[in-house]
Amino acid sequence: MGGYEHTLREICQQPELWPTTAAQIGSVLDQWKSMLADVRQIILTGSGSSLYAGELIAPALQHATNLPVHPLASGEVLLFGGLALPPVRPLLVISFARSGNSPESSGLIQYLLDREPEARHLVLTCNRFGRLARLWGAAGDCEERRVQVITLDDRTCDRSLVMTSSFTNLAFAGLGFAFLDRAGDYAAAAGSLARACNELLSDWADLLAQAAEADFQRLIVLGDGGSFGAARESALKMLEMTDGRVLTMAETSLGFRHGPMCAFTENALFVMFLSSDPVCRSYQVDLLEEIRKKKLGGKKIVVGAEIPRGLLGAEDIALDLKCLRDLSEPWFPIVHTVVGQLLAFFRSRFEGLRPDCPAANGSISRVVPEFPLYGELAKVGR
Repeated sequence: MGGYEHTLREICQQPELWPTTAAQIGSVLDQWKSMLADVRQIILTGSGSSLYAGELIAPALQHATNLPVHPLASGEVLLFGGLALPPVRPLLVISFARSGNSPESSGLIQYLLDREPEARHLVLTCNRFGRLARLWGAAGDCEERRVQVITLDDRTCDRSLVMTSSFTNLAFAGLGFAFLDRAGDYAAAAGSLARACNELLSDWADLLAQAAEADFQRLIVLGDGGSFGAARESALKMLEMTDGRVLTMAETSLGFRHGPMCAFTENALFVMFLSSDPVCRSYQVDLLEEIRKKKLGGKKIVVGAEIPRGLLGAEDIALDLKCLRDLSEPWFPIVHTVVGQLLAFFRSRFEGLRPDCPAANGSISRVVPEFPLYGELAKVGR
């Protein structure tokens, strides 16, 4: 076998799974609304891709709930304990996890249960057999009314090393908090999102495959708002699936001007996720114009709807997705993420690697191996 069967299936199954996730989460939105009673701060936590899922949805949740929303890496609490937490209380802590077996995932929750008695916890995981589900799920070992665990459809628990459908379904589930009073809109978005992704897969996959085979050694991905989380995830996917052969960078469009622009050389592929917000888009278009005037870098790919063509060269790609016009801004980053997944998958194949398990020397694995907890968390039982 080619070593890519899991990854390819898991990328392509995403449009089918989003309506399933929408139906599951739609049935609990009333419960989620009650979870926000007296909450003054929402923390979105996870590690690696799971953290980026939180970053992707944070702006939408903050706008919808009118509460401060703070993405926080689980590892920050391991390193700094309570100092990593924002000072506002009470907290709602939403944890994202594919396997639910990473050491810091359960360590963080138990730490907060012990030291933050007013905090409420929602765990979104893809693995009903993982540690988080076994400890705090409906039939878990630790009966705890402050923790609610929702396990998504088993098909979202990616078997590949990298997270693809796990990532987008966790993000889709978390976005339910932005639609607590609009369950119908939330369900409808699943269909529109699926159509946009199907358009991407059917109409643009071949062109992305060609772009992935170009002569580049680094990837630069820019995104703003929730799409910065998509940019971070896209950069990580390329790094993971090429076993580090393609070095990557994720930035915002304004942050790119402050030093990182020097990385856009001839051996770099540049990807921009274009916003639908007119102010944000204006800054992004200005940056593209500056790059054009300076004659910087190699090939560019701009992803969005109604892309202005004058800023791109003959070899560049304007990935103009008509179906994005049926979606509001909070959903764009999920489609952007799928673009990053496809580029990484095609590049991995071009490099002669096995996307399901590209790390030949075992440097990374599907689940982070066990490691000891230190400091205050050393006392936390797992």
